[in-house]
Amino acid sequence: MQIALLIFCFLSIAGAFAAWRRSPLYSLSITFKLIGAFLLIVAIVAATTYAIVNSGLTRSPMAEAIAAIVASLALACASSIFIVHITDKHVAQLPPSARLVSFNRHKIYRWIWRLVVFLLINTAACLVLPSDWKWLPEGLGGFLLLFSGPMLSIGYMMARRNDRGMSSVIANPWAHWQYTQQQWAQWAESQRAWERAQEGPWSWKGASLFVLFCVGLFALGALFTGASLKENLMIVSGLSGFIILLALVAYWFKRTNFDRRYRRLLAAQPETWFGEEGLFCNGKYTPWILSGRYLLKATAAIDPPPRLTLIFESFNGSSSTQITQRVLIPDGPLTDLPMLEQKLKSHCPTASVHLSAPANDR
Repeated sequence: MQIALLIFCFLSIAGAFAAWRRSPLYSLSITFKLIGAFLLIVAIVAATTYAIVNSGLTRSPMAEAIAAIVASLALACASSIFIVHITDKHVAQLPPSARLVSFNRHKIYRWIWRLVVFLLINTAACLVLPSDWKWLPEGLGGFLLLFSGPMLSIGYMMARRNDRGMSSVIANPWAHWQYTQQQWAQWAESQRAWERAQEGPWSWKGASLFVLFCVGLFALGALFTGASLKENLMIVSGLSGFIILLALVAYWFKRTNFDRRYRRLLAAQPETWFGEEGLFCNGKYTPWILSGRYLLKATAAIDPPPRLTLIFESFNGSSSTQITQRVLIPDGPLTDLPMLEQKLKSHCPTASVHLSAPANDR
């Protein structure tokens, strides 16, 4: 467990540093702070490992395992938050009259609730399954807790910062665009059609290979349980059926995902806010610059529907993706485009911003 903790910390730090190196916020002075944080985390991990191994807990394997899990979770969460605090130290300052929204934190609350439900399901499985099979729900629950704990702690920290940024944008916007219900309904239809054209089809081949891999893994585990053939067949069949059910649920989610996003967009506020901290549109808030996500390109198009296209570079672990955010341009505020271009060029100097030309051509 201690070696796994050390590996996890190294991977977390390496991923965070890779994202930081490509960020517009990168600087040499903060890089030295990251190196110091890395060395400090290594020292704390080594000291914690030494304390657990040389304590009286070694007389009880269960107590030692619990201590290692608690230490792993606490150190992973603390180190992740510490690194984010260094790389993304900016926090929006709100005027006294501004109201702090909780829009982004509610999303984290939902994920926390899902994690709790999953852990309760695994706990129930531990009580129902034979002792030879308890390792499976215990391992799944422990792995998800160790993986999700740091992610949720970072998520809540960033969600609170995003709520402050969103509150600042609403309190002091660069531009505030509003739409009629008819414009918003037409925009939702356009967004759904565009998303369908962008996303690839469902791969039954990939899903089948995943199911076969899981079934093979369950069958391999049954060879070492010592249970009877009948018990192993029942358990492997039950787990395989559960995996197949998950694959079918994933297919259903992908098939209905466009309609769900369409309904969410229809229910979102029919307005767009631009401000110094970020952008709130289509029911989403996006900051302009983070260490792991930042504005890469901004363009405007006048063919129906007239829109801005904002492309953000998002770094996740060892890979990066480009996220496109489209913004409907309502009738009238085309004069805002030169101002927005100037503001974005000043605030995001590494981004390619070209917004004013379509306003001149129209």
